Amino acid sequence: MLSPFTSTLDTLLALQNAVDQTMQSGLFRENIRSRGLFPPVNIFEQEGNLMIVAELSGMNKDDLKIEIQNKQLRIRGKREIGYDKGASVHRAERQPGTFDRTIKLPYQVETDKVTADYQNGLLALHMPRAEADRPRQISIN
Repeated sequence: MLSPFTSTLDTLLALQNAVDQTMQSGLFRENIRSRGLFPPVNIFEQEGNLMIVAELSGMNKDDLKIEIQNKQLRIRGKREIGYDKGASVHRAERQPGTFDRTIKLPYQVETDKVTADYQNGLLALHMPRAEADRPRQISIN
């Protein structure tokens, strides 16, 4: 039989593990802020340029707004879900609503050369790194 102390210790250890997992998930990182629906993103570097892919299934590209300023990317949008008149909804896991997500970029990008493609619910942003922000090789005399 377990003592109350062992049960309490197990509970505290489980709580600590949950807190550790939450902290590692990036939820409290200061480089990401959001409000509303939270579309997942992948951010990676390819050939020296930044690539961002956001999952925005069910959204119309005309309902998306993308802004870049001061090393910050802002993606806003809304998803509307409608049903035909007289439809009886049995389960509604896909939620309508708006979102506003800001992501701090690791470096400056050439804002006039950024391209965006939206296909099959995926938004892909190709963001060339600014020349002034590229590493320079320094020769030694």
